[in-house]
Amino acid sequence: HMDTSNEDQKVEIKEDPVQLSIFAHRFMGIAEQMGRTLARTAISVNIKERLDFSCALFTNDGGLVANAPHIPVHLGAMQSAVRFQVEYWNSEGREGINEGDVFVSNHPQLAGGSHLPDITVITPVFHEGKILFFVASRGHHSDIGGISPGSMPPHSTNLEEEGARIVAFKLVKNGKFQEKGITDILVNQEYGGTRNLKDNLSDLRAQVAANNSGIRLLHQLVEENGLDTVEAYMHFIQ
Repeated sequence: HMDTSNEDQKVEIKEDPVQLSIFAHRFMGIAEQMGRTLARTAISVNIKERLDFSCALFTNDGGLVANAPHIPVHLGAMQSAVRFQVEYWNSEGREGINEGDVFVSNHPQLAGGSHLPDITVITPVFHEGKILFFVASRGHHSDIGGISPGSMPPHSTNLEEEGARIVAFKLVKNGKFQEKGITDILVNQEYGGTRNLKDNLSDLRAQVAANNSGIRLLHQLVEENGLDTVEAYMHFIQ
């Protein structure tokens, strides 16, 4: 019998317009479901009532695939936030991206953020030890420190006065929520720490949970359709 390696058996997946439409809706549905999880599990008025958040899926290099139309200003902008984390953690001398990691950032100039109260939580989606996708949720936090409550002071002259600046931090490491580390970042600031740490921590946990719901649904999608098909359509959609 002929010994054909897996490489030969890889059939090239051609783009089918009907399938493309189905996958586009499935991906968007996953992002929307993440949003529903976030709205249900968050405790702050900003996220629960005002629904000031966005959820999205990305390819493994951080390219945007689907962004639920929650808050228009976040649309498309999260791609640079995800790409930055991918580059940051994979660069020389850093720990890399491991299973059980979740990243957090909000820095507008350095890490693809919008304004500081919008904190982005990014989770890699692993399958058999390899990163397949990223999921992310960005939520508006009512206060993250700085010179005035609400962390959007009209008279600030530098970014430090507006609150905590997070370039890259592992909010979850080896599956453990790094409460002490993120508390230090939010509380210990030059111009005063967050005035509402309890909500910050609860909402960040809710963002992690929202990402996890997206991961579960993505794994389901891969089980139903096979990895090659899901990956192919992810790129077709872009």
